[in-house]
Amino acid sequence: MAWQIMTSYADYLRQTRMLSRDPVFRGIEVPRGHGEPVLLVPGFLAGDWSLSVLSGWLRRLGYRAYSSGIDWNVRCPYKTSGLLRRRLGGVAKETQQSVTIVGHSLGGVLARYLGASQPRQVRQVIALGSPIDGSMRVHPLVPFAFRVIQQVRGFSERSLPPCAKDVRCSCEFVKGAFGSLLPGVRFTAIYSKQDEIVDWRACIDPAKASYEVRGQHLGLTVNPAVYRLLGQLLAPESADRKVTLSEDSSRSTGPDRAGLPATA
Repeated sequence: MAWQIMTSYADYLRQTRMLSRDPVFRGIEVPRGHGEPVLLVPGFLAGDWSLSVLSGWLRRLGYRAYSSGIDWNVRCPYKTSGLLRRRLGGVAKETQQSVTIVGHSLGGVLARYLGASQPRQVRQVIALGSPIDGSMRVHPLVPFAFRVIQQVRGFSERSLPPCAKDVRCSCEFVKGAFGSLLPGVRFTAIYSKQDEIVDWRACIDPAKASYEVRGQHLGLTVNPAVYRLLGQLLAPESADRKVTLSEDSSRSTGPDRAGLPATA
């Protein structure tokens, strides 16, 4: 129902308030970065501006945060994925390092596609509230809004992508984003059972690591528990680091191929 979506804005403000008061936001007891690149990808109907708080936090911790170049994430994901592949290649070339990609919602699906298609340039993928299993278990207003936007864009672009008619298209993006990742590609899902947009079960890859936090969909980008997990997952030595969950987080699930054991 639409009213459920509206509550997400209230939760976003609440999470922002909590984050501003939390020691994690000031970098207290959070592992520091040493210039490692992190590419941030926004969700549907959002742009790089939606991840500005996260971007600033990463820079203060010592990481090199890069925006995706997306003003509004409303295009066909196949076309957007081409833009992101070029952006990823540019970041990897500039830094001479593999890149961590953090994506929110649809941004996490796009990030997973990059991990599948460009594994040599990707250090790890972290998805926040992202429906990565291909089941499209999301609020019905989301695919409806997507189809309407693609229909409108079709008038100016003179062509409609297949997903304008059916979001379950079979393009190369879908095959990569929802397929199995190579064993060496690190993937972590962070999800919430209170998510009113995406069914939390659609966020989990049984072969990879996943962590539960409390909060709603939009607020995942400013959720203190998410930042606490990100601080540990992003740490240069995280392949050997045990990720522990805060009191605001719940049990982690799934094996972690990168050596981050699931903990209670």
